[in-house]
Amino acid sequence: MSEAEWAARVDLAALYRLVALHGWDDMIFTHISARVPGPEHHFLINPYGWYFEEMTASCLVKVDLDGNIVQDTSSFINPAGFTIHSAIHGAREDAHYVIHLHTVAGVGVAAQTEGLLPIGQNACLLQHQVAYHGYEGLALNHEERERLVADLGDKPLMLLRNHGTLAVGQTAAAAWIGMFFLERACAQQVAALSGGREHVLFAPEAAQAETKEQGRGIGFISSLAWPGALRMLDRKSPGYDI
Repeated sequence: MSEAEWAARVDLAALYRLVALHGWDDMIFTHISARVPGPEHHFLINPYGWYFEEMTASCLVKVDLDGNIVQDTSSFINPAGFTIHSAIHGAREDAHYVIHLHTVAGVGVAAQTEGLLPIGQNACLLQHQVAYHGYEGLALNHEERERLVADLGDKPLMLLRNHGTLAVGQTAAAAWIGMFFLERACAQQVAALSGGREHVLFAPEAAQAETKEQGRGIGFISSLAWPGALRMLDRKSPGYDI
């Protein structure tokens, strides 16, 4: 195994543990994946049946874009996870890390006709960065991959209607901060709408436009936040890097 692959494994295991620490996991379901550096277009994904809090760098499963396992392991993968992640890794050169979640707040907003609303600062930062994809059932149909990729376009975030959230990043840090902001925005929207839509205050249009421009600096923020996230893991969920 190359040093580059091991580094990707460590970062991917860290993402799984962070999702678990935030309570965003869905038992053994949903997935996070990472492209293995190199020309083969292999990627890493979780062994089916493991909880996110159990994930380690060495347990992750390496597969090719056809779903074939390309390492020595007794583990296997979830076909639904392969469908979504292989589509994005295969189509986007910048998609080194892909996070897909089924959180209560994320599904709640994904099921709302208007999608993400400019209610809070997090949502305003992301307004121009979120794509939408219609629900087609469990992601087992490989024909859905083309539609998913077309809907995602070049955006880093997506709300999968009636399904959940998705974040793409060139680094683990970028994918993490994008998902963190999106999930926080969804939770804030669910909280705001819990009292009814009628009296919910939208951010002023001028402030929305200003915050949209400020949101282009999220990549820089990710480089500051990621080391702290790893330090938190070392305190609260050690062992991801073995």
